[in-house]
Amino acid sequence: MKAKTTIQFRPALVGAVIFSMAGGLVQARDEAPGYLVDSWGNIARSGSGECVHTSGWKPELATIVGCDGVTLDAKVVTVRGEGSGILAEMSMPSTALFAFNSADLTAEGKQTIENYRDTLMPNLAEAYAGIVIGHTDSTGDAKYNQGLSERRAKAVRDYLVNTGAPAEKLRVVGRGESEPIASNETKEGQAKNRRVEVIVIGEVRALDAMRFPSVTLFPRRSAELTPQGKQMLENQRNIARNQLARASYIEIIGHTDDVGDDAYNQDLSEQRALSVFNYLAETGMDVSTVTVLGMGEQMPIASNNTPEGRAENRRVEILLLGRRK
Repeated sequence: MKAKTTIQFRPALVGAVIFSMAGGLVQARDEAPGYLVDSWGNIARSGSGECVHTSGWKPELATIVGCDGVTLDAKVVTVRGEGSGILAEMSMPSTALFAFNSADLTAEGKQTIENYRDTLMPNLAEAYAGIVIGHTDSTGDAKYNQGLSERRAKAVRDYLVNTGAPAEKLRVVGRGESEPIASNETKEGQAKNRRVEVIVIGEVRALDAMRFPSVTLFPRRSAELTPQGKQMLENQRNIARNQLARASYIEIIGHTDDVGDDAYNQDLSEQRALSVFNYLAETGMDVSTVTVLGMGEQMPIASNNTPEGRAENRRVEILLLGRRK
């Protein structure tokens, strides 16, 4: 009797899977030769959970992690950047930007930003990213201060974007009262701590980074971390604990190869980056300096014309932007 087949899929892809089932399963030509897959590249599994072979399957085709006893065989790459990665830094006192307890830029605040624009914009045009970071003093409720710092950073970012800065390069971080640069015991110190900073980060090659091949973290075409993937993240976090603690800002970025639908790849890259973020948050890491991005197939690091190149392109990167002294 022919085994019943099932497809593993995410709820968002139900329509696509039904369409594929109606049209019949197909054999993967490049990424999974010898296995039945749907139009998204998900491998069909039998009722007992085994990967379903095509008639052309042979033992040397057993290369898919999670099928036929194949286990992880990929290494995490750790890159030491060239320098801090910082091209420019500027700090603007909140009193020069906002009214008391407000996140609305004043006319004087807009002029303050304009005074910095000649320094900021040329660097930002050539840079990888700009980080807008809000800070407060320790007066009042810590939760309120965190929210105010985020709103003020966003107000500065929005003004910069509305007046010509590239939106895709600007990130927003709120640090609340957690990073004072002066004593909060005096009014003068409190005034220094209430500020918005802009850090311009140069080329990616200047950054410390950890690169996780997707196969070390996730099942094929899935954004759910495997137990081995969680252990891999934990191991690397322990190894890089000092680097992570010194980072001014951390970016988790998901990437895919160019096989399949662009929108699907974009969504998968976002979901995988978010899974890594959620795991780090759930296990106690301070994620207040972390932002999550999905780049889909937009930033390959190898050719997508070979299986080996596509495997390199399927990855999650943790970039450490800027090093604190």
